[in-house]
Amino acid sequence: MNKTTIHDAYVNYKSEVTRYLSQIVKNQQDAEDLTQECFIRMMNVSADIPEERLLYYLKRIARNLAMDTFRKRTRTLKRDSKLEMQTYHCDTSELEISEGVNDLVSIINNTEHRKILELRVIHGYSIKETAQLVNRSEGMIKSSVFHAVNRIRAKVIS
Repeated sequence: MNKTTIHDAYVNYKSEVTRYLSQIVKNQQDAEDLTQECFIRMMNVSADIPEERLLYYLKRIARNLAMDTFRKRTRTLKRDSKLEMQTYHCDTSELEISEGVNDLVSIINNTEHRKILELRVIHGYSIKETAQLVNRSEGMIKSSVFHAVNRIRAKVIS
């Protein structure tokens, strides 16, 4: 795409894309930030987009950016809420399940394996994130989780 096309698209469609994003994200500041990101992504496209499809293309980019933002925030909120869980926010069955999981994790004698299992199962970190947090390889994380789960399984069955 050439600079004049991008400039024209920005002038013609910025307010419409921002309004579209405002309806999705329900926050004007986030909508404006995502609009900027949308046009930046459009600049990186090498293919020429026909003028009549440009608004559709921009809205598609905007929608995908909004969904990515929601996913990131949801992941962060889930992780934060699990760390700061308060008893009045969850029902009895959730507490029982949480206590049961903690009891099972406490079966693991190796503190490093226990920590890795807690990060993966309780806090919901990915293998890559867990590896970065404990400064180990992803293969070591997979192996630790596998062995920890097998130990728990053996203790529960016996």
